[in-house]
Parts: sequence; C-alpha cells; structure tokens
Amino acid sequence: MGSPTADHLLALVKFNVFRALISNSMTLGFSTEEGMKDDALSPFTTPSNLKNHILVLPSALRPTKLQCQIPHHPWIDLLPIPEMRDNLLLAGDAFDDMELCGDLVGFFSASTGRTGMIIWGEPWDPDGWEVTKAFLKYWGWTIRGCSKISESTNYWRSRRGESPLHFDGLLCEQVYAMMRCKGSGGRSKGRCS
Repeated sequence: MGSPTADHLLALVKFNVFRALISNSMTLGFSTEEGMKDDALSPFTTPSNLKNHILVLPSALRPTKLQCQIPHHPWIDLLPIPEMRDNLLLAGDAFDDMELCGDLVGFFSASTGRTGMIIWGEPWDPDGWEVTKAFLKYWGWTIRGCSKISESTNYWRSRRGESPLHFDGLLCEQVYAMMRCKGSGGRSKGRCS
C-alpha cells in the first residue's frame, strides 16, 4: 500500500516516546544498565561531581533545585519539562510510577488507540512534546504549572486542525477528584475518580 496503516502509526508514536527517553538518558550520560535497576538513584542528588557536566546539558534537562535535593529514581530526570519533574518529586509516593510510565509511553492503551505523549522534535526540547487528551485527563496534575507543554501541545494540535485542549479546566477537575480520593482515605494514583 505504500503508507503505514493506523496500527503502524500507533506503534511508531509509542516507539518515538521510548526513543526520546533513551536519547535523553544518553544525553544526560546515564548508564542504561544502572538506570533500569529499581533501587537506582539519580546522580543529581550528589551534583558536586557533576557540576561541569550539568553546564553542557540542554537547559530543559538541567536539574532543578528539587532534583538536587530529593533522592529519586533517574527516570524522572529523562523528562525535558522541569516543572513536571518537580511535580513528580513533590508527589512522592502518592502515585503509581509504573502506571504513569506505561501511560506516558502508551503501553497500556493499545485497545483504545490513545497514547500518553507524542514527540515531534528533539527529545530534549519541550517544544516538541505534546500531551494527549487521555494523558491530561488521568495525569494532568503532573503538568500543572507547565505552560511550555500546554503551548506546545496546542501548537501541534492546531497544525493537525484539531481544537486546543483547555488545560485549566481539566486540571481543576482532576485536582478536585484527587482531593476527594485522598479525603476518603484512598491513596491517589492519578486515576482516583
């Protein structure tokens, strides 16, 4: 037929997100083997020996103050959206990181045809990242305060002739649902309502 079918495109989108995370890992100089261990810790929590290395990183991948203060797994460092990394660090154990990672890449959404994020440019450039409506619905709290991702998402949606996503309304609904869930004694995992 000469062109990929919709099924192929969905697989390519998922592969592209995975490729972006691997590429950012390499840009950061992280060892893939070490970074895959459950007990791995980000090297940014001991930045004294990384000071010169940090200066040559793309600005979106440079660690935030919280990344240098809060011990965390290195997968958080791979996201080129500093505010998102901080939101994840501040949430601590209040979410299921495996579920988030799966939804981020779109592993658990094959039957629905949706994916978590779409990458249109360089992996380290937040202007090339787009969140899907489904990701925003379930994980909107992770991008609260991330104006760059809302601008980027709506830019890419407009290029396809799609209407913009309204981040504020969706985020407010989600925060309310999370507060209800926590108030009822349940542990919030992002999909709490």
